[in-house]
Amino acid sequence: MPLRPVREVMSEATVRCAPGESVREACRRMAANCCGHVLVCDGDRLVGIFTERDLLTRVVAAGHDPARFPVEKAMTPNPVTIGADAPIREAIRVMDEGSFRCLPVMEDGRLVGILTARDLPYEEVGRMARELEEEHVIAERLW
Repeated sequence: MPLRPVREVMSEATVRCAPGESVREACRRMAANCCGHVLVCDGDRLVGIFTERDLLTRVVAAGHDPARFPVEKAMTPNPVTIGADAPIREAIRVMDEGSFRCLPVMEDGRLVGILTARDLPYEEVGRMARELEEEHVIAERLW
């Protein structure tokens, strides 16, 4: 079970938008799909991710008009990704270290899905909880 690949739990359905679309349109897609992210793609190429946090910090708090502000100026460019065949344990570690709630899944350079915190198997997260907590304690000591 610990070596199960990400592809077994990821969602193949992804919410996407083009870089030139407005933040408002990206938010409409997020709302329509009940998710907190949009993958920003230039054709088939993943160029960024736009999240609720990006909306808050880079658009609303900065005083931009979501209807006129392009998502490419608010997105996180070149997001961290994970391979579809990577073990779930690796995905949990990457998501924990980066404080990510979603992680684009790639295969042969193509976007094939998305892994969200909701997709993670609770039993695997539970098995890793102590290990992750120990890493957090070590990191805090280094600060």
